[in-house]
Amino acid sequence: MFEGLLTVRYVTSKNCFCVLSVNNFKHLQNNVLKLSYNDNEAIHVSVDPLSGSVDDQSLGINSLYAKALGLEDNSLVTVSEISKPPTIQSVTITAVDSNDHLVLESLAENVQSTLLEQIRVLTNGQKFVIWIGATIHVTVTVCDIKPISPGKIDNLTEVVIIAPEKKIHPISNSNESKNTDKTSKFLPECKNNDENLILRIVPFEEIVSQMRDLNSPFNVFVLRANVPQKIKDTINNTTLFLLKLLSNEDVDKSLYVRLIIVEDVLSDFVQNKLCLENVFVSNTLFTHLNCEVGARIRLEPHISTLPEIKEIEIYTKRDYSIDVVQKFQQYLADNCKKHEFVLNSDVILEIGSNVRCLVRFQPCQAKFCVVTQDLVRDCKLIFINETIPQREIFDKKEFLVDEYATDVANYNEIIDSCVFLCTYKTKSFNKLENVLITGKPGTGKTTLATIIAHKINSYPFFIHTKKINCKSVKGKTVESLHKLLSTTFFDLIHHQPSVLILDNLEILCENVNEGDALSPNTVYFNRVSEMLETLFEHFCENNAVAVIATAESASKLHKNIYATRGHHLFKHVFGINQLNKNDRKKLIEFFFANCNCDVGLEHLVEKTESFVMQDLVDFVNKTLFESYQYDFDKDTMTITEKCCETALETVTETCLSGVNLLPSGDKNLDDIGGLSSVKKLLIETMLWPAKYPNLFSNAPLRLPSGLLLYGPPGTGKTILAGAAAKHCGLRLISIKGPELLSKYIGASEQAVRDVFQRAQSAKPCILFFDEFDSLAPRRGHDNTGVTDRVVNQLLTQLDGIETLSGVFVLAATSRPDLLDPALLRPGRLDIHLHCPLPQENSRLEILKVLSKCLNFSNDVDLGKIASATEGFSGADLQAVLYSAQLDSVKELLQDEANMQEFRCEIQQVQLMEAVKTTRPSLSKAEQLKYERIYRHFEGGGSSDFTPGSRATLA
Repeated sequence: MFEGLLTVRYVTSKNCFCVLSVNNFKHLQNNVLKLSYNDNEAIHVSVDPLSGSVDDQSLGINSLYAKALGLEDNSLVTVSEISKPPTIQSVTITAVDSNDHLVLESLAENVQSTLLEQIRVLTNGQKFVIWIGATIHVTVTVCDIKPISPGKIDNLTEVVIIAPEKKIHPISNSNESKNTDKTSKFLPECKNNDENLILRIVPFEEIVSQMRDLNSPFNVFVLRANVPQKIKDTINNTTLFLLKLLSNEDVDKSLYVRLIIVEDVLSDFVQNKLCLENVFVSNTLFTHLNCEVGARIRLEPHISTLPEIKEIEIYTKRDYSIDVVQKFQQYLADNCKKHEFVLNSDVILEIGSNVRCLVRFQPCQAKFCVVTQDLVRDCKLIFINETIPQREIFDKKEFLVDEYATDVANYNEIIDSCVFLCTYKTKSFNKLENVLITGKPGTGKTTLATIIAHKINSYPFFIHTKKINCKSVKGKTVESLHKLLSTTFFDLIHHQPSVLILDNLEILCENVNEGDALSPNTVYFNRVSEMLETLFEHFCENNAVAVIATAESASKLHKNIYATRGHHLFKHVFGINQLNKNDRKKLIEFFFANCNCDVGLEHLVEKTESFVMQDLVDFVNKTLFESYQYDFDKDTMTITEKCCETALETVTETCLSGVNLLPSGDKNLDDIGGLSSVKKLLIETMLWPAKYPNLFSNAPLRLPSGLLLYGPPGTGKTILAGAAAKHCGLRLISIKGPELLSKYIGASEQAVRDVFQRAQSAKPCILFFDEFDSLAPRRGHDNTGVTDRVVNQLLTQLDGIETLSGVFVLAATSRPDLLDPALLRPGRLDIHLHCPLPQENSRLEILKVLSKCLNFSNDVDLGKIASATEGFSGADLQAVLYSAQLDSVKELLQDEANMQEFRCEIQQVQLMEAVKTTRPSLSKAEQLKYERIYRHFEGGGSSDFTPGSRATLA
């Protein structure tokens, strides 16, 4: 068993564990020591397992804890190891004074959760320190331990907090009690600590705007309900209070102030329950205390003698054109015309427009003075040319919401809802509820969160806000994130009611599929999400702390953060709507309000169809830059159509980031032979709505936007999709049916949702599904159930609540009879376009289109080729031309004379030979089979479907 005499060394660790050297720690068996000191005092402590920061003759202990135990630095203690103590079932603790008890009681949940991390062994009657966050610590005393003392606490130990006993001081009968201080009538004595006030400090501009006579920087205002009756009875124009900032810093931040009850000077002040714990102070106090809105302060009645001031020293740099002494004297005179006011030493004052100075008093021990008209007349003012300390000035930055156009989409609705949830719940003293704001990149989530934070941080709410951009902490270890967030939550609890804003939360808590392999990223997201879930529940459960998070979508968040069913950390989810035509028009008018606009706004609105807020901002900035180049010398810029077109060419739309758009190619519908009726319907369905948007937008019924192309293989269904996109000026997103299918449950449906979301982002566009029968076969005949769920998801996307305006769904298949019939009903893929094998006239047209780039001899007759190719598809006709061209090249290589001229001409003989050697891709039997299938499909029959047959993923 370890035993010895060691020297106490103060260490900086914020816990009540002792620290031994590595050599001494090796000899321990139970990590529990008994410290004997001061003859008859003894205490039991546990040893930090991470020992090693002291030498073999020393015992490390936190300075605050040591002072609570009565141990001085460099004092000697007898150390002896004891056997492992029993587990404590219940421990009762109390704060050493009533002020610490208020803090301890308000943060009771945090005390119980952090106690195990700071101390393990307790003794009856022992004093120890509890650290609550980075800035607060409380000294407590152990009142009772069950079943036996000393003992060891664990996770099941019950911690009971009781109020300290009030100490009643007997009245002395000595003659000294008869001698009252001259200033007792001005500064009534208040010995009861329960009458001290612990409040949140908030700016008082809104309070003093109507009270110019009381706007001294050292006047503080509280509501009558905050003040105990005994203090109310003693408050008058000369009552002073000592204001102390509750902080764990070593620097004592305190000031002398005058306490004013708001209702006494402002009878029509509209108060709410959020103001009940607030004290309104000036920006000068905020700057001196270096704190934020909601910081906790303690107000204690000041009972000492008023100092007699002979001189006031004014420190500032002589770079002002005015007489600083005269200016300061005028400042004193103006503030004490009607009321005496308090002045503190070493506080930077603003005595005029941009004139700042620091004052000190003589005698130098005076920390404050009460300025009266007599003092202004008799006191000597001395100017000292010295640079005053540079301190970060508290300036509640003027955040002009009017600079942002919030009356578009549903921005105002989201702002008002979030402000209501944060303030109403706090007013009614209910638990605050977390809010999630979702939206695509560039839709303004961060700006919305900033506006909300400003509104709730301002009058009349004064809710403390803290913002963490998850992008800036990406890559930190889980332990570092836990430390950062824990410290932030402790700060929020200290300033509560508070709101934490987590921007781009999906970066830290990305969704992970259950079937995915365990990669380092997967493990990281799981650990961070579990850690965040624990912190949310632990800190937000019993405190007035809420979280507002932003993310691209709720589905991208980890299931620990947001699940579709069961427990929710975010009870309210607000999605940012896409900008419509009127919204874009409003924004363009808003951005160009100070410019001469010589371009039609309707044209710009049409050109910015799929733009989000950030895209419009980029477009406006680039347009202004182009205009600035031409109108450099003019006061007002002129926006021309040329500037707008140049800017539109260089703007990359945010919604297209990560979207793989298929090049539509160099062919339009005019470059495709045959299929005239199909091309006509494609133009009517896709080109007309894009060309005449106003006409089609006023249509009373929903217009068809789903088309099904069916026909034998090789008839040009796939090439029609690219040609239609090129001809109508639409983007093309092509999906091969099987690529959306996955073996993991829910992954296929999510893939379908993602595809339609990408299409909605890229609108106006064509969403083309090739080999559609492999993706959406009839339901009920798939032994895996994957395609059944995919069909259900497709039905939801095609005609569900979500609109598909600007997205044209085009599907292609050679077996329409295999498709689920529900997909083909009106409102879904309701336009069915048959692409048959070409007849003779169509084959001739196809040959002419395909041979535009070929050199034919004069004897070529494409009509004969068309007559000789019955049963050939468009792909077969292209193969005929390729074969004839290859034969022509072979003859050219054998003829040296023509080879020098490099004239490759295709002759009729070569074409006829190619027809003879090329077989149709479909035999007669297959052609009859497809004709029978299509005939029954067009007639509503399904004779080709055999009951009991199953579709597979193969």
